[in-house]
Amino acid sequence: MTHGPNARPRAQSRLVARCERFPGAIAALALFIAVCPAKAADNPDYPSKPIRVIVGFAPGGSADITARTVGQKLSELLGQSVVVDNRSGASGIIGSELAARAAPDGHTLLEATMTTHGIGPNLYQKLPYDPIKSFEPIALMVRIPLVMFAHISVPATNVKDLVTVLKANPGKYRYATAGNGSPPHLAAELFKLKAGVDLLHVPYKGTGAAVPDVVAGQVHFMIDGPPPFLGHVKSGRLRALAAANEKRLEQLPDVPTFAEQGYKGMEAGLWYGMLAPKGTPREVINRLNAAINEALKQPDVRQRFAVSSVEIIGGTPKQFGAYIAAEIKRWGEVARAANIRIE
Repeated sequence: MTHGPNARPRAQSRLVARCERFPGAIAALALFIAVCPAKAADNPDYPSKPIRVIVGFAPGGSADITARTVGQKLSELLGQSVVVDNRSGASGIIGSELAARAAPDGHTLLEATMTTHGIGPNLYQKLPYDPIKSFEPIALMVRIPLVMFAHISVPATNVKDLVTVLKANPGKYRYATAGNGSPPHLAAELFKLKAGVDLLHVPYKGTGAAVPDVVAGQVHFMIDGPPPFLGHVKSGRLRALAAANEKRLEQLPDVPTFAEQGYKGMEAGLWYGMLAPKGTPREVINRLNAAINEALKQPDVRQRFAVSSVEIIGGTPKQFGAYIAAEIKRWGEVARAANIRIE
């Protein structure tokens, strides 16, 4: 084999000569040149170390459980440990900022939520990151439809009757939420706008703190995810009036949706997806997307989510990016109409 400064030019000359003799080789050469840069950019060693998934909320909640459930399967599929890093505080802002500043190599991910990438961008005047431009979407994982639950003292068994009662008693009835600017808060404000009713907001420090007072009748109703309320519905202490979903829930098949009761556009749900820092290589994003979708197909994962009324979604990075943009727009309209801001 010939080596030296003239070896490459000679090899190129021979290749060009062959292409001139065989025109079909020109197309092959063009394809080779186009594919080579992409192959060179591949990262066959990814992941080369444990993957950290930042969750902006405390352990034990639905965000944490979702991240750990999917993370365990990702570990099996990718051959590396997946570690959940809970960085709670400021409605997920602390964790989101940490992820936005992480190295864009696919080894630090962020679990995005309705709070961090749907409602939050509309409530805070300044964020230390851009909810869209600072991240690369990977996949929307799951969604938990919200349901309106009412104490049995409320003289209504459906939304139509409830609206009649509320309009006849403006300001008398109280609704609980997981806090100012939380998904249950925005969902309830959306209901107020659509129904044209006057209600008193009672914010709590999380859903867990609110449920006992709803069950005791200290507050009259709440719109939130089903799991903490299902036992109380079964015992007869609460009623489920409507599902904020396109279809009825498997765990509450007798509860009609808001749309079925004449209130379209009331769909609302807690959702969880995966993001990476902006600049993460496309082949890494695609590999993570494929692994997440595969994880969501596993029977044990589907069974675990089903018992908590969690809907499995999945999909492409492009679809998740469009979903985030639509959520920010939609909840921004609700926040402005209800004049909700957090300093």
